[in-house]
Amino acid sequence: MLSGLRFRSAVFNDTLLACHVPLYRYARSLSRDPMVAEELVQETFRRALAARRKPAPPTEESTRAWLFTILRHIWQNELRQRNRWANSSVTLEELPLPSGPLDAQVTRKLLQSEVRDAIDMLPELFREVILLRDIEGLSYAEIAGILGRPAGTVMSRLARARDGLRRLLNAPVACSRRVNP
Repeated sequence: MLSGLRFRSAVFNDTLLACHVPLYRYARSLSRDPMVAEELVQETFRRALAARRKPAPPTEESTRAWLFTILRHIWQNELRQRNRWANSSVTLEELPLPSGPLDAQVTRKLLQSEVRDAIDMLPELFREVILLRDIEGLSYAEIAGILGRPAGTVMSRLARARDGLRRLLNAPVACSRRVNP
């Protein structure tokens, strides 16, 4: 009996570790700060390990959605305790124009950076749905469960988030730096 319990615990721990990278990406998207994101992930793992009710069976899909929900609740509680809401805006920095031919890997890194910066510029409720759906690949139902909103609201937010992201990525960089006299 004890060896079966240890086996289930080891499987659950392995499943938690498999969710680390997506969980960190989500925390980073919410907090916009790598150090805060690391703390959020640590607290999420601490609470997950201490939880009495865990996903059964501990599949990566069910555990990942459960962990996202825990992390989101921790983040919301932190925001309430600090009595501040994320109203800061991040400006899209001008990308350097390298001289000479670019190889595909450098071009991909520049595009990833530009997309990441544009996602960071979106309001939190739009950043969340873009990250959870388009980067983490969660279903609308899973996202609805994490956010505590109906699936229709998730789809609407996602459409508006994608539209905003499209506008940000199509806007000339120079326009975001224009200074009015």
